[in-house]
Amino acid sequence: MDWNDPAVLRDLYQKLGEDPGQTITVPGPLGPVTGTVEQVVGKLGTPALGGSYFTFADENNYSIWMFLRRCHDHGWIYKGTDVMPWCPRCGTGLSEHEIATEGYEELTHTSVFLKFPLLSKSGEAVQPGESLLVWTTTPWTLTSNVAAAVHPDLPYAQVRQGNESFWLSKGAVFGAIKGPYQIVAERPGSELVGWTYRGPFDELPPQASIVHRVIPWKEVGEEEGTGIVHIAPGCGKEDFQLSKQFGLAVIAPIDEFGVFVDGFAWLTGQEAGPAAPAIFDDLQRKGLLYRLEDYTHRYPVCWRCHEELLFRLVDEWFIRMDELRYQIMDVVRQIRWIPAFGQERELDWLRNMSDWMISK
Repeated sequence: MDWNDPAVLRDLYQKLGEDPGQTITVPGPLGPVTGTVEQVVGKLGTPALGGSYFTFADENNYSIWMFLRRCHDHGWIYKGTDVMPWCPRCGTGLSEHEIATEGYEELTHTSVFLKFPLLSKSGEAVQPGESLLVWTTTPWTLTSNVAAAVHPDLPYAQVRQGNESFWLSKGAVFGAIKGPYQIVAERPGSELVGWTYRGPFDELPPQASIVHRVIPWKEVGEEEGTGIVHIAPGCGKEDFQLSKQFGLAVIAPIDEFGVFVDGFAWLTGQEAGPAAPAIFDDLQRKGLLYRLEDYTHRYPVCWRCHEELLFRLVDEWFIRMDELRYQIMDVVRQIRWIPAFGQERELDWLRNMSDWMISK
């Protein structure tokens, strides 16, 4: 049975609509296959009907091994370290494609505005109570903070409230600051670069030798948050790339189940996500908490179990895409796409995809 033949499929479709319980017999590679129309339709694509699209089909496995062999021969396969989206329930990483197609849900998290007390300002005196004001929707990542990023070209303001003052982007002041305030100074983000600050979890052993500093990053925006992004290279993909650019330390706080590993004091053994309330309490005790705010956004989840994903530092096998992406793009351009916009969407995905993780 040629299950890729449209005429054969149309015949099955008609039979399915007329009487799905009707018993029929169709030819298969290992002999006739008998069953109800519904059962036969359910076997489409399986080895029983000559298909090779199921993962357990020999043809499928042979094709995969041949593809991997060719990638190996070209030197495209390597074992590397990267921060990947990770499902703590399934204990596995997910590819970018798995997230892009089915991987986001509208969720509400408690975000936190907190203070990073300044230690130095490139030769200037630090005023009492002077801090960077930072915002995050993933409080568990604060345990692994090593830097804070500002946009070098955005204007930043020093806002005074009582005995404290906070630095944040000028465009974020209205949304971030609550209560009466006074803007006492302004300067471009480039002048904040190099400042150092006290981290929110400096007492943890993994933080012992970290010098927290401000770095420039042109991807920082001020539409939400404070215009200052906390950087934890062991907990975020962009953060990990910045660590390579600026020589930042990388702290990996969680295991494959999303649980804090040894060395994180009272957090060790706790799940990262559910630890948020305890982290807020700890920040409050240290005098670092500014305020909390519920924040609704599209957040990546596991397409299998819908568990919220974490970003985790892992050692995995990858296929290097630098050369391969252009070969695939040439093939994509030869295909007639219905609807036509699918071609550009596929090409855009290929242009921007990172190296392909294959060992999940």
